[in-house]
Order: sequence, then structure tokens, then C-alpha cells
Amino acid sequence: MQRQHRLLALAACCLGIMGSGATHAMELATHGNTLILSGPVMGTELVMVKDAFAANPKIDFVVLRNSHGGDAWTGYRIGEFLRDAGVTTAVSGYCISSCSRMFLGGKYRLFTDDYPADRTLVGFHGHYGTDGNLDRASVQKNGLYAWTLRYSDGKGDPDLVKRWISIEKNRGAANFFHPDVGARLGNSVFFCDGLTPQNPTSCEPIATNALERGVITDVRRVASPDQGKLPGRQRALQFPPSGYAALADLGKLPLESAAGTEQYQRYLQAKPPKAFAVAPTRQHWGWVSGGTDDVNAAALKRCEERAKQACTLYSVDDNVVYH
Repeated sequence: MQRQHRLLALAACCLGIMGSGATHAMELATHGNTLILSGPVMGTELVMVKDAFAANPKIDFVVLRNSHGGDAWTGYRIGEFLRDAGVTTAVSGYCISSCSRMFLGGKYRLFTDDYPADRTLVGFHGHYGTDGNLDRASVQKNGLYAWTLRYSDGKGDPDLVKRWISIEKNRGAANFFHPDVGARLGNSVFFCDGLTPQNPTSCEPIATNALERGVITDVRRVASPDQGKLPGRQRALQFPPSGYAALADLGKLPLESAAGTEQYQRYLQAKPPKAFAVAPTRQHWGWVSGGTDDVNAAALKRCEERAKQACTLYSVDDNVVYH
């Protein structure tokens, strides 16, 4: 039976690849009692997850990592399977749309500290057609409202759930961060309507948190077993914080330029890998985010082209490395 399931999964996966170019199903990786699921949800994952549990009955911890979701039906079914299995789920990075339903399936639910807290979130919204517009019929047919309240252990805010399952565009979501984020940003839940592109933390703040609303069951932040192998973690070890300043402390930024300070604030919102360099003149800077194999060298080069002298790295990813 397991062999038949694997053959069916392989066939379905191949059909998905043929119909969607380079898009593949979620990646599955097992580390002892932990199953890590990452990437898009293409519709073949239920069989794959069941096979993983059959091959390793000791799995009791499931990590959902960096997934924008995808196939709605699969999200429901995996969420239900995980609840029946009584496992703990944890979000690593972002988990949105159908991934969020997998996450809610956990009997116990947590955030990890694999990525910075302000880049670790669970995002909820409705069902959408290929045009990115809300598919109200699918939302109603699948009972998304009642399902969400049930799998949040009855703690979901009915009015807020109704709002997020009615978001018109698929780029909108109700985004839940760890409650600790509220200490720095004022709130830890942000509602994006999807009408314009927005950084989640710049959207409408909602006066609640993930624990109150049953998104998580525990405020502990845990480490995934492969945390040390994540690219950001490896760079953090290579470029550790110097202790000179907190990342967002503009008062210690060695720049006497309003434009440079504004650019550093943009840098803070950018995703790693990234680097920010400053010149001894305190008037020149350079920064890069993604798009290159060596953002450190690229940031230094941009700074040095402006300053006409050697520059120094101020920050690498989310660490201030300046001395």
C-alpha cells in the first residue's frame, strides 16, 4: 500500500511539474522525531506526509517553513491529519494561506526562533482563483469560517475571522507574529487588505495576539533541528554582533546624513541576505539586499564608489558588526 501511495504521489507530482513549469511540491525532511515541510503546497503533499509518518511513527513535531501556501484542499486535509496525530506544529519563517491550516492542525502550536521574530509569521486569508481574486463559493463550500474557529480551539475572534476570509485579493492576510513583537512594534497582529503591496508590519494593527486567538498554544520559541544549517544562521555565525549598537538604534548609526539615515531605515525592512556599509566621512553609505552572491562586497563597493575611499561594514543581515 505504501508503495502504491508513493507511485501515486510521484505521478501527481510529475503532472504538477508538467503543468506549472519549475514549481515543485513541498520539500519534506525528517530529523529524528521532526518533520520539516517547506515551500509551495501543490496538492501532492497529503500522501507524502502520510508516508513520512508511516515510515517514522515517532514523528511528533512538524515544522512549517517559508510557504505561501497553494492548494486549499491539501491544507485542510493535512491540518486534520496532524490534529488526529496529536503532534506539535511550529512556524519557521512565514506560513501563509493553506500552510496556515496545516499549522492550525497541530494539537500544540509554537513559533520557532529560526528567523528574527519580525520575520516569523502565520498569515490567514480566504480562497482565491487563478486571477488572485476571492473565490467566495470555495470559502463557503469548504466551511473555512467554522473550520478556523474549530482548529483555533474555539479562541478565534469570529469577527476577525470573517474579515480575513473575505479579503478580496490573495496578497492580503491577517498576519500573526509572536506576541513579543508587540513590545517593539506596538502590536503583533496586522491586517493587510491586499489592495496595495505592503510590508505586513505596516498594515492595520489589531489589538490582540496569537496566544489569545488560539493561533499558538504556548509562547515559547523553539529551535528547529536544522536551524544551524539555515543560510541566515551560518552568516550570523560568520558575522556575529559586535555589541556596538542594537540593529534599530539610529542614534548610534555613524552617519551625519539624513538621506543615509533614511536609507538605513529602508535597509531594516529588507530581507536577508543584506549588508550596510559606511564611510569614515560619515556622509557616505552603500547597501545591498539579495540579488548577489556576496552582498557584503557589493555594499562595500557601492559605499566606496561614493566616498572615494575604503568603507566599513556596519550591519550584516540582522547583526550590527561595526566596531
